[in-house]
Amino acid sequence: MFSRLKALFGIFFYLSTVTLGGGLAMLSGMRDEFVAKRKWLTDEEMVDTVAAMQSMPGIIACNMGALLGYRVAGFPGALVSILGAMLPPFLAIMLLSSAVSWLRQFAVVSHIFLGVRAAIAATILWASVGLGKKILSTPERRARIFSWSVAVGSFGALSFFGVNAILVLVIAAILGWLLFWRNGVAKEEKP
Repeated sequence: MFSRLKALFGIFFYLSTVTLGGGLAMLSGMRDEFVAKRKWLTDEEMVDTVAAMQSMPGIIACNMGALLGYRVAGFPGALVSILGAMLPPFLAIMLLSSAVSWLRQFAVVSHIFLGVRAAIAATILWASVGLGKKILSTPERRARIFSWSVAVGSFGALSFFGVNAILVLVIAAILGWLLFWRNGVAKEEKP
């Protein structure tokens, strides 16, 4: 059992270290390790595991670690696989944040980060505006007015009144349901 746990940790640590692009980029290496090399799983079991992993919320590499580790060595296998998948990015982030903290003492680097932060804010705003245009441009006039009203009201509640974002989402969902119910759509859909 210990040899399997050690192998699981090593596989996930190695793949997480050398694979760029996240969990899905790790699939080829995992198939090589779990199916071809070690014969711990069949191709069908690997496909089933990947399908289950993709339907779960969360970080793909950790989901794969949990599912594949559990299939191979139970709960301890899931734990060591998740640890192996998480450790390389954690160490990289710690190293990078230490380097950034050290580099910030130089005036030129502070100015570089000022520019980068401004560009990131613009990128987020651009993505939000693009999504907003698609979401708020529904063809039906009533739905469009409703969507804009909820968007403006939500923005105001968040920006000027400090309302919790989760509460805003819950209220918006209730308003959407009330509109659905008021228009009689719910009555029409009943069999």
